[in-house]
Amino acid sequence: MDPQLKEQLMTPGPPLEAPELSPSLRLASLTRREENAVIELRRKHSYAQCADAMKFFSECSAKYTIGVLWNCKEHKEIMNECLRRANTTDSMDRARSIFVHEKQKQLTEKKNKPRTLI
Repeated sequence: MDPQLKEQLMTPGPPLEAPELSPSLRLASLTRREENAVIELRRKHSYAQCADAMKFFSECSAKYTIGVLWNCKEHKEIMNECLRRANTTDSMDRARSIFVHEKQKQLTEKKNKPRTLI
């Protein structure tokens, strides 16, 4: 395989834009359920960043059944390297800030919603 193509596939795409949070909200503690939602959000973003590498591996694995372990080893290593580069602490902070921003937006919408008396 061409080393330049290999490096291109291992390099994740550009990170998503994340809102800047105030310093007090950066240290906001999240519940375990919210932290799991942040991890899932980061996972989805990293999969989107490494879509080319994942497609490269899935095309190889579609050709084989058991032989995928041997025949697609290099493809798997490229995909895993891309995902490793995409999943950094910075990407976790970015996902956390997106989650907290969305949560704040939902709370303000709920707060500003007119109440009706029954």
